[in-house]
Amino acid sequence: MNSFIKNVLLIIVIVALSFFTAEYFGSLYNNLVPYYESSFFSVPKESALLFNGFIFAYLFFFILIFQLFNKRNKWIFVLLLPAIMLLVIDWIHIYLPIALALVALGLALLLRKVFKIS
Repeated sequence: MNSFIKNVLLIIVIVALSFFTAEYFGSLYNNLVPYYESSFFSVPKESALLFNGFIFAYLFFFILIFQLFNKRNKWIFVLLLPAIMLLVIDWIHIYLPIALALVALGLALLLRKVFKIS
């Protein structure tokens, strides 16, 4: 039960961090892949960037925090599945979330070695 509560608190922290940093991740995504409004979906640019930024921030912080503080990784794919499904919609730029996930994983492994987290 203690592990369950810890995982729920980690999810709450991840969602809060993703919410507050979504604008920064969205602007970074816009710098890499400029947003063009289409005639089929008339979504304002700010809303689209915040949505994409939230998904990218969730992916980054989820991998980073769960690799740092969670020893068992059996639920990582299940909890990342909604974000992965939303990122696959833009399958042309699928390399960006993969690169971001690898950066988060590398940073987590580096932090685990530096701070000797077991």
